[in-house]
This record gives sequence, structure tokens and C-alpha cells, in this order.
Amino acid sequence: MKTLSLITALLILFTHTTLSQQAQDALRPDLGDKLGTCDACGMDVFERMLTRVEITTDDETFYACGMGCAFGMTKEREGTSMKVVDFTTMSLIKAEHALYVTGSLLSPVRAMMPVFAFGSNDDAEAFVNKYGGTVHRYVPFKELVLTIRKERGR
Repeated sequence: MKTLSLITALLILFTHTTLSQQAQDALRPDLGDKLGTCDACGMDVFERMLTRVEITTDDETFYACGMGCAFGMTKEREGTSMKVVDFTTMSLIKAEHALYVTGSLLSPVRAMMPVFAFGSNDDAEAFVNKYGGTVHRYVPFKELVLTIRKERGR
């Protein structure tokens, strides 16, 4: 009788675990193809990640999971250019031309600093009106991120 109870319990546990994994898979957003791994933190970087940064040097392209890691990765590399994902269009735009929203109600997963990039001031302001936060231009935003990295010892 104990064996039958044990088998039943194992069957219920297996079914529950399988259904739970299926539920998790159904809720997981489609992030597209994996592009690489963030050199700074080791996080996988996918093509449709809202915080993805594409960094290009003269001889290579690599990816960061967000601007906090990107600034840390590029400060010693000369001749780099960065592109970020525009929250509104999901297209890549030059990082130095983007506007950045911090402190909104929305928070990207595993980001050092919850931040979204926008290609236009109107889009950034509309986002802030809906979800809160503060709009930053590139240079002040970079200074803010580097200060936070320094304070965190990164």
C-alpha cells in the first residue's frame, strides 16, 4: 500500500511539475534569437530584448544586456559605437541620439538600472505620462550610469 501511495505521489508531482513548466513557457515572452552573452554580467542577450545594446568596434560587434553594462564594457575600448532598442519601434537607434527614461513603473528583467530608450522626445514624454519616470539625454544619462556603477563598485 505504501508503494502505491508513493507512486501516486510521484505521478502527481511529475504532472504538477510538467504543467507548471508548460505554464511558465506559455507566459515567457518571445525574445527572438539569442545574439550572445553580455560580457559584463553574463546574461544572455536576445534580439527582442528592450534593454539590448549593440556595440560595434572597428573589428567586432558584441552585445550588452543594458546601458549599465554597456558603459562598463566600452570605457576602455576606443572607437566604439552603440545602438539601443527604441521602446516604441523596436528598431535599433544610435545610443547618443536616444532619450532615456528611468524610474518608471515598468522594470525590465535583470537590469542594473531600469531604463528604456526612445528615438523621439514625444514618445519618451508619452511613456512618462503613462508610466512615470524621468527623461534623460545621452550625456547626463551616461554620467548618471557611471556614477551608479562607481557607487556599486563595478
